[in-house]
Amino acid sequence: MGDAIFPQDVYVGQDYYAPGYRVVVGGKELRQIESDVVSLTYTDKNNEIDSVDLVVNNWDPDGRGPGKGWWKYSEGHALDPWQDVEIWMGYYNGGRDELRRMMVGELVRMTPNFASGGGATLNVRALGVLNRFRNTQVSKDYFQKKDSEIFRDIVDTVAQQTRKAYPNLDLTTDSGELARNLAGEQPVKHLTIKQEYAINYLFERSRSLRYEIAVDVSQGPPGSPRTVTMHYRPANQVKRPTYILEWGKSLVSFQPSLATAAQVTEVIVRCWNPDLKKKFEGRATLQDLQNEGVIDPAADLGAKQGPQAGRTEIVTDAVVQSDAEALQLAKSRLRVIAQSLVSGRGRCVGLPDLRQGVKLQMKGLGRFDGSYVVEQTTHTIGEGGYMTDFVARMEK
Repeated sequence: MGDAIFPQDVYVGQDYYAPGYRVVVGGKELRQIESDVVSLTYTDKNNEIDSVDLVVNNWDPDGRGPGKGWWKYSEGHALDPWQDVEIWMGYYNGGRDELRRMMVGELVRMTPNFASGGGATLNVRALGVLNRFRNTQVSKDYFQKKDSEIFRDIVDTVAQQTRKAYPNLDLTTDSGELARNLAGEQPVKHLTIKQEYAINYLFERSRSLRYEIAVDVSQGPPGSPRTVTMHYRPANQVKRPTYILEWGKSLVSFQPSLATAAQVTEVIVRCWNPDLKKKFEGRATLQDLQNEGVIDPAADLGAKQGPQAGRTEIVTDAVVQSDAEALQLAKSRLRVIAQSLVSGRGRCVGLPDLRQGVKLQMKGLGRFDGSYVVEQTTHTIGEGGYMTDFVARMEK
């Protein structure tokens, strides 16, 4: 099953005049800093740990410190690193709180800015909850295991090793989801992991397989146990709404790019495996990807292809265990190249549910109208209100 198409015209029946946010540190809502917030920025990127950057005014001219003022926050401990944090963003609609929880994580950095001119500020950075599990390196060999089995084993290992440090934080997987994955996967003959942080490795592996990692964090009162569920699923099986963005209405700006310099029509993976003493080869062409949302420049964009459009890329530095694995790697590499043909950077009204992986129907752009998949978003609340910047690639 592909993404569900539930078109949502974001500028119809919506009220974007009262943006708001909530910062919760150590289970306590920090209402006292709201008047001092210069900007709040949340960044969400494809298969990476999400982050928040908070900038607050740090100077109190009427404070109680020595001299003529006092440092409001850098002298206190309300925003010190290592603390739990929740970030909420969204709108108040008719007095109703419609804020969305954007991130659960921890404060990791505090940077005072003692400027020679202008106001003194404090920059605070937070990372999503998966950062707390990025402290375990893995070295292991897997034989005849499917990818979802490997994923489950790695997550279980990380959960056991971090339970002592965070007894109220339980890392787990969705067993039903993994069972569905296993039904369609083939065993990997041999997979080696050498001294890599487990979370980093899982992100890298998921990109190569066109899988998606997502995280759900249970809600509860301060100090209560939390369950962190890591989801692992093929990207084309995730159901999401499709937002309609139209230039001049909900779409403030968009800069598409049609780039052909790196495009190829065929990828060949060739490998001599010294352990097995065998040669493996996989060959993928654009025809192999015709049902996977890959753009045809001539048919979809009306672009006349030049004499170098039929180039082939040969990969010889990859280590594979079979012809089937070589073919999978060739298709994955070709897909990444083909999906970079049309990409763009845009800005729209602040939409807290516009996150990486969401689909967009773009209108008012002429030949660049169509379906796009969001790869990165940056949500900012500041002097200009609430805006969402995004990076997206075009699909058919």
